[in-house]
Amino acid sequence: MNIINSQILNNNSYQKTICSPISFSGVGIHSGKAVNMTLYPADEDFGIVFKRIDLDLNNYIKVIPENIDFSKYCSRLKNKNGVCVNTVEHLLASLHSFDINNLLIEINSNELPAMDGSSYEFTKKLAQVGLQIQNKSKKVLKILKKVSIKDGTRSIKVLPSTHLSFSVKIHFSNNLIGKDEYLYIHNTQNFIEDICYARTFCLSKDIVKLRAGGFGLGGNLNNVIVVKDNQIMNETGLRCDKEFVKHKLLDCVGDFYMSGLPILGSIHAIQPGHELNNKLIQKIFQNKSNYEIIESNQYNIPISYQENTLNNVNVA
Repeated sequence: MNIINSQILNNNSYQKTICSPISFSGVGIHSGKAVNMTLYPADEDFGIVFKRIDLDLNNYIKVIPENIDFSKYCSRLKNKNGVCVNTVEHLLASLHSFDINNLLIEINSNELPAMDGSSYEFTKKLAQVGLQIQNKSKKVLKILKKVSIKDGTRSIKVLPSTHLSFSVKIHFSNNLIGKDEYLYIHNTQNFIEDICYARTFCLSKDIVKLRAGGFGLGGNLNNVIVVKDNQIMNETGLRCDKEFVKHKLLDCVGDFYMSGLPILGSIHAIQPGHELNNKLIQKIFQNKSNYEIIESNQYNIPISYQENTLNNVNVA
């Protein structure tokens, strides 16, 4: 694979887009509907914008905090006209990992394709097509003080830092999933080597309830890890150690790009979920003393990366 030149990834001061269009096809994991999606390069300061090409009017949805719309089982964006796009977290995680700032995403449905239930296929194609450095400095969201959200035993907080890091803990009553934790410093290499291939998961006993509520209609053993009691139902088993907690981390990486900006902060999460993650993002922006938006050359944190890293990731 002709992977992205490491010089591009190490240049962390300027805005980036992709070199040429990329297309994906699949089914929405919740809607069960067939969907086609194409990513196009975009100019400086365009941001990341979805365009619902199945609609003729009011069909642009920008990735900004004001467009976050809460959903328990996925991350959703909704524009001021009520037009939504669902399950954006896995693609946003890949865009976050490559620090892509400007992109037009045309999609013919209200939900992104599930692919294999992880960010692997998005990440692979982005690596193949390559990135272009643009002429303007990127903007970065710098956390200035602690911001936190709590919901019973679940909680998430962000603290000031000179880089983006995550500490994620999970605790499930199912013994196979059980308790686990993972510490992660966000950069392209770490995302590709450790996180991008971790798949979404569910308990088999919850499937009927999910589908009765209109969720998980496109889920199957090709895009979801299904756990029944103490058994993995997928023939290939798990892809890696700690795949469950790593997927929760992957979701956090995607959800925190719902801000539309790279973040400098240290994030600590116990039993995170999309709704909790998204509420924290909105809480950050409720008070201007929580953050400042800076030019990246004020805090240029280089990305460590090695060429051909993705070729060495063994995905079952």
